[in-house]
Amino acid sequence: MNILRRSRTILALNGIIMIFIGIIFFIYPEKLTIIMFPNIVSNPEAIETGTVMRILMGAGHLAIGIILYLARISIKSGAQRLLLGSGIGFMIIFATALFVIFKYKAGIPVIALSIYPLLAILSLYVSTRKFQD
Repeated sequence: MNILRRSRTILALNGIIMIFIGIIFFIYPEKLTIIMFPNIVSNPEAIETGTVMRILMGAGHLAIGIILYLARISIKSGAQRLLLGSGIGFMIIFATALFVIFKYKAGIPVIALSIYPLLAILSLYVSTRKFQD
């Protein structure tokens, strides 16, 4: 069975990846902050602010991941709508990350940055397929 034909499988995949990213943000908030903004190492207030932001991002990713994962049992039309919405959402996350990189000189790792457009393209592709299994 081709994975690109199953909206429910893609919802589960999206959910699991978002949950995983959320957990990473919870476990390594300070380290991720320093990786993204290496120039703030000597500023404890900036590190603390960034750490709080990573923890909040972790909560958001975790919540979105749980919703997407649990939505996999929806009827196909509902699953397709959720995929469309998540695809748009992933593109917004990607565009926002690019904005932060260019405006604030954040050092977001390429692997982390590449996850969102890949999930977006996959979600949008599957959500627009007329005939699915």
